[in-house]
Amino acid sequence: MWCRRLAYLLKVPCQPSGSAGHRSPWLPHDSRTVFTATARWHHTVPESLKCAWQLHGDHLELRYANTLMRFDFVWLRDHCRSASCYNAKTNQRSLDTASVDLGIKPKAVRVDETTLFLTWPDGHVTRYGLEWLVKNSYEGQKQRVMHPRILWNAEIYRQAQVPSVDCRSFLETDEGLKEFLQNFLLYGIAFVENVTPTKEDTEILAERVSLIRETIYGRMWYFTSDFSRGDTAYTKLALDRHTDTTYFQEPCG
Repeated sequence: MWCRRLAYLLKVPCQPSGSAGHRSPWLPHDSRTVFTATARWHHTVPESLKCAWQLHGDHLELRYANTLMRFDFVWLRDHCRSASCYNAKTNQRSLDTASVDLGIKPKAVRVDETTLFLTWPDGHVTRYGLEWLVKNSYEGQKQRVMHPRILWNAEIYRQAQVPSVDCRSFLETDEGLKEFLQNFLLYGIAFVENVTPTKEDTEILAERVSLIRETIYGRMWYFTSDFSRGDTAYTKLALDRHTDTTYFQEPCG
């Protein structure tokens, strides 16, 4: 959920599933509609747009806006935005994904200056805007969303090089929340300062980022020295590296 929150703050579209990268040489050819799989590249008119496509056994390769993209045929059929397959008001599929043949292939492909047209074996026609495909392809998302990473260590931690966000800014402004999430993506760890040390304030802070899951221990609880609990975590003894809640369906990281 926090990834979606950051995507909203950065105004970056979320990535759909199903497409992945692929590389092939470019062989120019005349524009035409192809009814069978071919290994030749086909260019649109005018060629100055540098848009070309190629059919393979189970996927379509498309080059547009200096981006080489790979789309599985099943993905292309499943993401169809026609009125019979997609509800534009709710942004939900009407197509039953399980009904799509895993071996499906388009019987005809055509690309004009702005749109990709796919005709499927049952005669259904799918239309995709080329700009939409760039924004929603794996390759296009990779160019837009790749974040740098800094692998923090004891030295970085001791020198206080991991930045922090003030609690009020974090809770009351989108900029403070965005700074916190960006720090988390960059370092893998993030800090909020000047938090009132109570369970209630910590809960408010946590809910600013995501949901708090219910567990057998409750939603929130105090860790205090209480050996009667029979758990080292409730003592003053040091805890070495370990993984928590391995018996949960979705344990901690």
